[in-house]
Amino acid sequence: MNTDVSVVILSSVLPLLGVLIGSGSTIFVQRISARESRLKAEADRRQVQRAETKSAIDSYLKIAQHLQTQLYSREHGVEVPDISVTVEQVWLAHAHVDVICSEKLRVPLTEHATALNTVARHGDEYSDWWGYVLPHKMALHDAIRTELRWQDGETPIEPKLSLIRDQAISERNPGPAKVLPENSGTET
Repeated sequence: MNTDVSVVILSSVLPLLGVLIGSGSTIFVQRISARESRLKAEADRRQVQRAETKSAIDSYLKIAQHLQTQLYSREHGVEVPDISVTVEQVWLAHAHVDVICSEKLRVPLTEHATALNTVARHGDEYSDWWGYVLPHKMALHDAIRTELRWQDGETPIEPKLSLIRDQAISERNPGPAKVLPENSGTET
C-alpha cells in the first residue's frame, strides 16, 4: 500500500513539476528575447543617429572645402564674387551639425567655422590664411573622429592622411604641414 501511495503521489507531482519547469523556461526565454529586442532597438537607434551625424558632418566638410577652394582662388588673383554666400552656407551647415553633435565636437566646429568666416570676410588681414585655418581644421578632424567613434567599445579605423604626418596632427603644430617625399617608404 505504501508503494501505491508513492506511485500516485509521484504520478501527480511529475506532471506538475514538468509544467513548472516548462513555464519557468518559457518565462526565461521571453525575458531574454525582450532584452535582445531592447538591445537591438537601442543599437538601431544609435546607428541611425550616427548616420545622421555623419551626413551633417559630411555636408559641413563639403561646403567648408568649397570655401577653402574659393579662398585659394582669391589668394591667386581670381575674383570670387560669391564668397559671402559660401560663408553663409558654411554657417548653415555648422548649425545643422551643432544641433545634433555632442559638446565635444561643438567647440572645434565653431572655432573652425569662425576661422573660415574671419579669413573669408577679412582676407586682406590674413596673407597666410591657410596657416591660420589649419590648426582649427586639425582640431576639428580630431573631434570628428572622436564623435564618430562607436561607443560600444569598437575600435575605430583611423583614417591616414597622405600628405601630413600623423605626428604633426598630434603635436598640434600651428606651422605649415610637413610634406612627405613621394617615395619615402614611410606609411602615414
